[in-house]
Amino acid sequence: MPIQGTVTTFGPINYSGLLFTKGNTRTPLLSAISPRRVITNSKKFVIGQEYTIDDSGQIPQISEADSLTAPAPTYANRTQMYNITQIFHESLGISYRKESNMGELSGLNIAGQYPNPATEFDFQVARKYEKIGRQIENTFINGIFNEALSSTQVDSTRGLNQAIQTNVLNAQGQPIDIWLINNLLATMRNNGAPIDNLVLWCNTTTLNQLNADAVENNLTIVDNARDVNGIQLKRIMLPLAEVYIRLGEFIPTGTAFLLNLDVIRPVEQPVNGRNFWVEPLAKQGAGDRWQIFGQIGLDHGPEWYHGKITNLSNVFTKPSGVRVKITNTDTNPVPTKITNTDANSVPTKITNTDANPVPTKEIGGGGGGAG
Repeated sequence: MPIQGTVTTFGPINYSGLLFTKGNTRTPLLSAISPRRVITNSKKFVIGQEYTIDDSGQIPQISEADSLTAPAPTYANRTQMYNITQIFHESLGISYRKESNMGELSGLNIAGQYPNPATEFDFQVARKYEKIGRQIENTFINGIFNEALSSTQVDSTRGLNQAIQTNVLNAQGQPIDIWLINNLLATMRNNGAPIDNLVLWCNTTTLNQLNADAVENNLTIVDNARDVNGIQLKRIMLPLAEVYIRLGEFIPTGTAFLLNLDVIRPVEQPVNGRNFWVEPLAKQGAGDRWQIFGQIGLDHGPEWYHGKITNLSNVFTKPSGVRVKITNTDTNPVPTKITNTDANSVPTKITNTDANPVPTKEIGGGGGGAG
């Protein structure tokens, strides 16, 4: 855990050896959308305008006599969508004594070894950027919109979880399966969203459950099917469309997103052409102090271009009716496939007989359980 205060010769201590991160530094969403980032010179930025049309689809019933009189005029209204940037701010300090004492090593020392890191400043700055990256990733998923009305209030950008309101499917506690995703695709299509190149952004439980369901339905999840700025995506073919899959970070429990990455982008608000930069602070004694400052928000695009499934089971459920393969050892070498389809979850035992010397196997019964 981070320790509050200025770096001195007594912490962190200098060691030799490779550096390993004990923690999570992954930011897959930020990495995937970062090439599309744009700049704003206002804390509020426009996402776009939305309008609705009369999509009743009814067949007009107009007589010749009715056509002699023009109908009452109607029009389509427009509303503007916008979001807001928010501040990310970190600082660090290192004493002169520490900066001049990097050659003193603690712990196990072997001839010819050098301190790692070589400079405390580079190490601490890199850790600050990792922290900010994770904060942005979390914000872009879970941020709650707030527009400050005074300098003491906080501006907060709207994340995807709050933004997606139109295409929401309640799983009512059931585990994810291909039909839930397919139903969400149908809902999105009916609401006017394109359903090509969508990415299921999910947690580990959802991905494991989807793999199990795919096997049961004779489907294949293809690894490394697409690369988005170095982020590898899996792929599955569903009845309505091809869907990509990615393990995300900070996904709310019981939730999975179906995202159109082509309309999502970060919006940066630089200060004199700089954003997320390191600058020295005023001297307060025998040491150096710096700060990192940046402003960024999320352009999530039209929210109905995305969808989400909520209230999913967060416990992995073993698939029912798992096929167990039993190989004959008699003169007929053809493998026999036996599937337990009995609703009774008690295991079924097959016992050897002289006439049929099949090895004894335990076959799991139907029904699910925590895995």
